[in-house]
Amino acid sequence: MLELLLALLSLIIWSSIFIFYFRDPIFNWLDNRFGKDTVFPPADDAADSRAEPTFSTSHAKTPESSEPEKKA
Repeated sequence: MLELLLALLSLIIWSSIFIFYFRDPIFNWLDNRFGKDTVFPPADDAADSRAEPTFSTSHAKTPESSEPEKKA
């Protein structure tokens, strides 16, 4: 029982030393892995109007990019 306790204690001590020594790279990795991504603004003002919605409820046909737009 004492051997198991000493093995567990040594495992905890070695892992805490490892985490303390490499804390900056570990925190940078965790921030990169689970941090919030920045949202970039649109490239120009007209990009919002050209963007297709991800989810749309209407099934209206929109002109394709290869079709010329009809101007009145």
